[in-house]
Amino acid sequence: MELTIQKQLEKLEHKPTTSRSKTETLHLAQELLKKMTLAEKIGQMFQLAPPEANVEGLKWEQGTGNSSAELICQGKVGSILSVTDSEIIFKLQKLAVEQSRLGIPLFFAADMIHGCRTGFPINLAMACSFDPDLIERSCRQIAYEVAHTGLNLTFSPMVDLVRDPRWGRVMESNGEDPYLNAQLAAAYVRGYQQGDYSSAYSVAACCKHFVAYGAAEGGREYNTVDMSERELRQHYLPGYKACADAGVASFMTSFNIYNGVPATANKFILRDILRNEWQYDGFVISDYTSSYEMIDHRTASDARDVALQSIIAGLDHEMVSMTYLQHLEELVSSGEVAESLIDETVVHMLQFKYQIGLFDDPYKHLYADREQYMRLPETLALAEEAALKSVVMLKNDAQVLPLTKHKYKVALIGPLADSNQVVGAWGSLARNEECVSLLSGMKSLVGEENIVYAKGCDILGNNREDFAQAIAIAKSADIIILAVGEDQFMSGEAKSRAYLNIPGVQNELAQALKMLNKPLVTVVFSGRPLELGWYAENSDAILQAWFLGNESGNALASILFGDSNPSGKLAMSFPYTVGQVPVYYNQYNTGRPSANGEYSEYRSCYIDVPNYPLYPFGYGLSYSKFEYKKLLIDKKTFAALQQLTVSVEICNTSAVSGEEVVQLYIKCKNFSVVRPNRELKRFKRVMIPANCSKIIEFTIDKSDLAYYNAEMKSIPENRDYMIYVGSDSNADLSAEFSYLS
Repeated sequence: MELTIQKQLEKLEHKPTTSRSKTETLHLAQELLKKMTLAEKIGQMFQLAPPEANVEGLKWEQGTGNSSAELICQGKVGSILSVTDSEIIFKLQKLAVEQSRLGIPLFFAADMIHGCRTGFPINLAMACSFDPDLIERSCRQIAYEVAHTGLNLTFSPMVDLVRDPRWGRVMESNGEDPYLNAQLAAAYVRGYQQGDYSSAYSVAACCKHFVAYGAAEGGREYNTVDMSERELRQHYLPGYKACADAGVASFMTSFNIYNGVPATANKFILRDILRNEWQYDGFVISDYTSSYEMIDHRTASDARDVALQSIIAGLDHEMVSMTYLQHLEELVSSGEVAESLIDETVVHMLQFKYQIGLFDDPYKHLYADREQYMRLPETLALAEEAALKSVVMLKNDAQVLPLTKHKYKVALIGPLADSNQVVGAWGSLARNEECVSLLSGMKSLVGEENIVYAKGCDILGNNREDFAQAIAIAKSADIIILAVGEDQFMSGEAKSRAYLNIPGVQNELAQALKMLNKPLVTVVFSGRPLELGWYAENSDAILQAWFLGNESGNALASILFGDSNPSGKLAMSFPYTVGQVPVYYNQYNTGRPSANGEYSEYRSCYIDVPNYPLYPFGYGLSYSKFEYKKLLIDKKTFAALQQLTVSVEICNTSAVSGEEVVQLYIKCKNFSVVRPNRELKRFKRVMIPANCSKIIEFTIDKSDLAYYNAEMKSIPENRDYMIYVGSDSNADLSAEFSYLS
């Protein structure tokens, strides 16, 4: 009798994976290529949509009449999307390696965006840590869990630069700044891949979405993108380039167009930039059905035309769409596509499989009892550290925070006060029931005796029936903590919002509580920047909590009661109102700039709100008080082969030790083309003990001054510059220098 799948998994003996050079994997791939039929080659270029558990009975969703099992056995599938069940993965892989003619293994991929079984903070929250080391360490632990699911690749990181919080996928991003985005992008890749695929606990990363998906017009999902080549190269490409330089295994194309051509079939970005300029040698995969969507873009007449344009442009692997499978053989036969193009593509796919060790051990990441590898104490501890560093304190008047334990009666009120739905969109395998709510975290830290709770209202809807109970409870307390915000699924893919208000009747509840004239602390849960104008005026303190994952409540309680000191800095500006959007710190000046961003007639400004955001990029408060002084540069003029050393003294003038994110910006006084008002060039997270000072040094070189000119050459020009150093993008401590090549 055949053993059950579970028993077969238990008997698996994993073989060591050989670490191979690119030269070795290229040779192996080319040798295997010689044995393949054209149909088998094309099969390696197709990613199958998630099959059902009963593989043998599944009909291919596109309706060809072929079952998934048949396609795999025929060697017509290269990878499988979004299957995370070990038994199913084993079953599918067994078909590929034992029943296909050449036994070429499949790879398995899914979206593990900010955690696997353990939910880490959403990516925009993690970006607020300004801590590449934290992100790298977190991704190593995430990779450990991902590897034990049977997956080989995660569709992460998303490095789309974002400036419009209406777009739902800002929660997956690193925010609005190109430099920060690039630094964190590389950290994600290093963490997932660990530099050596021979490790049993590394997974391949996929950089997405190539290119400029985050610039969708109006913040509307899947919408068009239109920008200059200079804007693309200067601000949007650096994050992707950082991934390529870090050795990311793959790139995913985006849904949008660039320069009138869908990204999936855009030769300029896939061949001219990615392959030729950057010399990238990994593989390129489409996003879900994005190749087929060229028909709706009206740049392809039919599926055959899609396949023709995509292969010529340089797309290696089709996710779910089947245009390659259906039409490439015919296109080769007709002479419209050279088989050498197919070979080039398939070599990329085979190299990847050799590199990650699937030919050594097709079942490399499969374990019979994967639960023992999930939610380990060290993983949960790291998730809590990440949550602590992701929280941004936006306001703290009269030092109402931190709260003194056991001193006050605290009323915790709001629809997100006792919610365990704090993983956020793309929560992967994390379970809400394993997440710590704010109420649970507070009770665990300080006990129940001084905490009273009322929901008050729902996140959405108009029901005000629970207002009275919430107000009554608040009256009995010394201080009110109000937990408001979005539902966790109001952000993410296909979750664009036209308004950025806190939804439902939550604002009405807040206004009713304010009438009690008690200290009001607001904790905001969201996947994007929201309009917080009323709260900025009426709250005594505000914590931007994002969606922090499994350890959300523990981290927030620790900050509220002073066991931890908030240190997060905004990776994305918060607008006064949606009418300002997009509003970001590194905007261009105009020919009619307004004085200080305020209204003045016949200037570029609004008549009803300022130009600047409510809370700017890089902003975030601490329980410590930091003073910046003695900004020094080691030379007033520096040349091409030199570096400029910048030093600043940071004084913690408080009795509370704390971490500060020191930020360095440059401003070019004049240039041959318009440049942003300021550009982040360096940052450093430093711990400064109470009543102590530290000297922080940075070095910059000519590459930090380079900018794309009118001839599309990135060069530093002989110009005068300003340096600003401080705690956010409005830093006013400055120095001047000149660059002479």
